[in-house]
Amino acid sequence: MSVQATITCVIFVITILLLVFKPIPIIITGAIIPTALALFGIIKADTAFADFTNSTSIFMICFCIIGSAFFKTGLADFLGTKIIGVLGKNEKGLLAGTGIVAGGLSAFLNDTGSTACMMPIVSSMAEKAGVKRSRLLLALSYFASLGGCITLAGTTPHIVANGILKDNGLPEFAFFEYAKIGVPLLIVGILYMMFIGVRLLPDRDIDVNVDGTKDYNLKKMPYCAAIFVFTILAMATGVIPIMLAGVIGSVLVVLTGCITMDEAIKAIPISSVFLVGGVFPISKALVSTGAAEFFVTQLSPVLAGFSPIALLGGIAALQLLITQFLMNSSATVLVLPIALMLCQAAGINPLAGAMLVSICASGVFASPFGAGNNLIVMEAGGYNIQDFIKCGFPLVVLFGIVTTVLCAVFYL
Repeated sequence: MSVQATITCVIFVITILLLVFKPIPIIITGAIIPTALALFGIIKADTAFADFTNSTSIFMICFCIIGSAFFKTGLADFLGTKIIGVLGKNEKGLLAGTGIVAGGLSAFLNDTGSTACMMPIVSSMAEKAGVKRSRLLLALSYFASLGGCITLAGTTPHIVANGILKDNGLPEFAFFEYAKIGVPLLIVGILYMMFIGVRLLPDRDIDVNVDGTKDYNLKKMPYCAAIFVFTILAMATGVIPIMLAGVIGSVLVVLTGCITMDEAIKAIPISSVFLVGGVFPISKALVSTGAAEFFVTQLSPVLAGFSPIALLGGIAALQLLITQFLMNSSATVLVLPIALMLCQAAGINPLAGAMLVSICASGVFASPFGAGNNLIVMEAGGYNIQDFIKCGFPLVVLFGIVTTVLCAVFYL
């Protein structure tokens, strides 16, 4: 492993320690990461802070502004009341409802977008039911990741996987081919959160960033609803690029008077922006320096002598480990070629490995690092890394087992 790769690993470990023990504010941590990487020449100084304005950061800012309009116009309260009327104030019912809606939405939108769209509604549901937001928002992020497993468009790794399959002369996956794996996973995930995860979720009070008073601007509610529907349809149909749709929506809620400019600025989650801006560069650096490839290469020979089902299980474990720390598309690019070679060498259908890797790329439940939706809810729900590990690790194990079994059933 090169010197730069070693330095990157050291910075990565320090990053984890800073986020776990929080000796300094998250904003400072987020600023230090790209600064350290640039000082050691791992990334270029002139692009070190580029991820503070990447698509995830911009999208998160935009939907937090739209979410603020949801609260200010009373739309979140209205929708929350309607949903509570159907589901009741039972916490398990709220988890089930959140899972169905978020999972369905995420099947056609990206995970980050679905989470951002649902956050104001879920927060209002929590308030109406007398449930703390920390009990629902982490589950929301998990459900968005699970829903993304259902279709080809649900998450970027699926599209990346199809590109790699095409380059290798292998059949590509159809749009709904993922559903036979993704739908059971969403159901399993909802059941897990209802009966096991609910016992592991933190129960803490969070300072709400949006004014919680009932002085709503009800006259503007129809405008906010129309803007939200327009934004969702624009993203779902692809008529407007996802990030641009978010920007247009956030601008419109200000121009139509749904919220004031000051309220929009107040809604921006500064800590989350710095967290995204810091985590993305370290994730990319692990790949660009060869550090991630080094560890994957060291592990792959161990899998070579396994039986077909054990091989799939090993590939799933490898991908689930890598994707907790790298952006899921990066993890897919790194692991999928190795998985194809291992499957072909073992004489089993390489599509089994391809499906396994692309699905497991979404299994980011035990860490906030590998998924933008986890980073979004981290500040809003007041979560720390321990919360992700406590609630998410058992789900990672369950997710891996179910995915391995289903891939074996359908592709071996």
